[in-house]
Amino acid sequence: MGKKLALFDFDGTISSKDSFLYFLRYTHTVPQSLFNVLRVFPQLVAYKLGMISNEEAKQKLFASFYKGVTIGQFDAWAKGFLPQMNSFIKPKALKQLREHQEQGDRVIVVSAGFDRILRYWCEQEGVELLATCIETRDGIITGSFSGRNCYGPEKVNRVNAHLALSDFKDIYAYGDSRGDLEMIGISTRPLHLKGIFE
Repeated sequence: MGKKLALFDFDGTISSKDSFLYFLRYTHTVPQSLFNVLRVFPQLVAYKLGMISNEEAKQKLFASFYKGVTIGQFDAWAKGFLPQMNSFIKPKALKQLREHQEQGDRVIVVSAGFDRILRYWCEQEGVELLATCIETRDGIITGSFSGRNCYGPEKVNRVNAHLALSDFKDIYAYGDSRGDLEMIGISTRPLHLKGIFE
């Protein structure tokens, strides 16, 4: 019961940028991006108006860019994106994460971002990752998610499926948005959301 757990959101908490949006810019030219966004513009408007969920809008946008791409190509892009991702990392957030590691705490990034994009950074830093998974069939991206978007209540579901919270004496949770509220709700250490690592 002496163990401690630290749960970190990624986009906006560890990173100052949205990893998915910058990954889109990394893998596609501006004309390609505009074309793909226009294809799902009605769904994006519907999301802004509250007519469809965050998950549905995100899935449509993802499919517009990556449906039919081989997972090998996607992974190669993600690996090449790592240096740019490193430039987005907030120094204070990285310092806090490493302090947990030095104290022997179990550290997990729990993100609505895509696992195949974030995994190289997490491997680099020696932390576990729970994130939105990409569905593939015969090595080809289908455009759908494998499981739910790791956002809001799903973050808690994923953590509970991964480990037993009762094994930990203290639970820290770091997040910056409404999608992190449920995860912060299971922490034993209160903290502020906005601007935590600014």
